Amino acid sequence: MPDAGSPSTPLLAGLIVRAHHVALGVADFDGAVGFLRDVIGMRLLGEIDHRREEALDRMVGLPEIDVHWAMLELSGFHVELFHYYHPAGRPVPIRQCDHGLTHLCFEVYDLALVHERLEAAGYHANAEPLEVRGGRAKGIYVTGPEGIVVEFAELSPWRSDAVA
Repeated sequence: MPDAGSPSTPLLAGLIVRAHHVALGVADFDGAVGFLRDVIGMRLLGEIDHRREEALDRMVGLPEIDVHWAMLELSGFHVELFHYYHPAGRPVPIRQCDHGLTHLCFEVYDLALVHERLEAAGYHANAEPLEVRGGRAKGIYVTGPEGIVVEFAELSPWRSDAVA
């Protein structure tokens, strides 16, 4: 087992700049790009169809990959999309209680307005905007293309008296 560092000195202390992106594998590439760009408001930074790189094969641990790739960004948060032509991907339904990536979250200024606009566009939340974390936040979960679950959260200023 690798040394995880000590409680006083994390293993990668001083080496991490910040979180950069989350990557999603999708079947409907154009639908996923459209949702992230046209609904969420992310900016498409780059796209390569039939991206093939030996170094990427080795990095992801799959031989002879052939992918449709894109990187999108909003306020410094990046989403990387992959559609694998080879080897072909398969859908893996995931519930919020399952292990692994369960959802993306975007902080918003006006959750009620976000909810209204999403509903009008045909994206339905699991429930109305609800307060969580002792009133520190309100949120909704919406399922987009590919079953990608997106949380929209309106955060209240931090209060020391709030119950987590």
